[in-house]
Amino acid sequence: MQKIFKYILIVFVFCATVAQGITFESIQDIVFGADIILVMDLPLLLLYFFGRKRLAPSPLAKVSMVLTYAFFAWSAIGLFFAPNLPLLNQELVMNIRTLLIFLALINFVNSKQDVQYLFLGFALGLFFQGFVAIHQWLRGPVGLAFLGEQPGDWQARGTFVHPSVAGLYFSLMSIFVFRMAVYLRPRFHPLYVIAFFFGVIALYATFNRANWLGFAGAMVIMFAFDFFRGKALTRKARGLLALMAVVAVIGTIRYGTTIVERFSDSEESMLSDRSSSRKSLALDAIRIIKDHPFTGVGLNNYKEYVNKETAGLQIVHCTYLLVTAELGFPGGLLFVALLFSFIYVGFKTRSTKDPFIYHVASAGLTAVIAFAIAMLPSPDYRNLYVKIHIWIAFAVVLIAAKMDYNLRRMLADPRIRAQLAARKKALMEQQAAQRLSQGYGA
Repeated sequence: MQKIFKYILIVFVFCATVAQGITFESIQDIVFGADIILVMDLPLLLLYFFGRKRLAPSPLAKVSMVLTYAFFAWSAIGLFFAPNLPLLNQELVMNIRTLLIFLALINFVNSKQDVQYLFLGFALGLFFQGFVAIHQWLRGPVGLAFLGEQPGDWQARGTFVHPSVAGLYFSLMSIFVFRMAVYLRPRFHPLYVIAFFFGVIALYATFNRANWLGFAGAMVIMFAFDFFRGKALTRKARGLLALMAVVAVIGTIRYGTTIVERFSDSEESMLSDRSSSRKSLALDAIRIIKDHPFTGVGLNNYKEYVNKETAGLQIVHCTYLLVTAELGFPGGLLFVALLFSFIYVGFKTRSTKDPFIYHVASAGLTAVIAFAIAMLPSPDYRNLYVKIHIWIAFAVVLIAAKMDYNLRRMLADPRIRAQLAARKKALMEQQAAQRLSQGYGA
């Protein structure tokens, strides 16, 4: 059973990037949009069939779980008043799928072995999507329309619908794979190293500024915390970190001008008086929030209220404003509280004495911080694949907290402590005997 589960877990994580499924034309007036049933839904169903809940959740997770259920429940409030119910139902279906994924992971991923298979799925997905994105950047589309690949332009996107969605995926997955590649070195270690480099190159190739900032900011913040705790430059990590630093310097020399150019027009796009500038879109969102402060306008119904003179996508480029406009101040506050709750759990779990749990918690925490930064100038939380992968990151934080809690509880048992002490004593005696025999042999 456990052997089957590990393969299902790997397949699920990989399929979570595939934007293909089944569309039901007959229900478009009820649930709008394509692909009501997705490829990932089959392995998700199998996770519930083969998964087993073996460990008690950490008490640290209680607040996060209450906020999670409250946020998803409040998201449905628009059913009572939203003008476009098919659009609302479309995002409600996304939310239900996202919640099921989150619950499956926090309940059924229990052991270090389970976590390694989960991260192996991350590495395989990142390797594949990174290869596709790099090919798009250097040579054009690969020809994977059956997996959702879009016609090419100057921004790589893998098989995702938009470069910004791909950018967040590459950011989060590169963060996860980094911890495994540099600090933990599990089986298939070379795959993690290659996947990390593919992921970072692909992130660059999306030319998405929000996710560049999110990735760089989160990595610098967490590296600084690790450095001051003496956990950043371990003997095992120094070689790969040096290699990554050399590659980063070469990349900066070669592509630094392009990066600077991408940010050179930021002031114009953000602060100009054009109706599509970030400032104009934010002011319009604030108008909508003031008009609907308590309930918002309803999930996925923002465009129904936007200023008709607004050009472009007619969506505010800030997830925090978008969530507040659609769900009111209660929804906006719940969303921010959720982020802070997972950040708090991540930092608390990093107090563990187990190196594996420490780096898993750090990976989840770094991903949450990267998301929180990237969503400041981005509206992409409304996209299904962004929702899925940030809630996977939330789940990783709670999985690490659960593992640490159960480890502490086990070590608090006097019988377990006695067994461990006996094993340690036997090991020391064995090592002493070996040294003694080597001395006689000399």
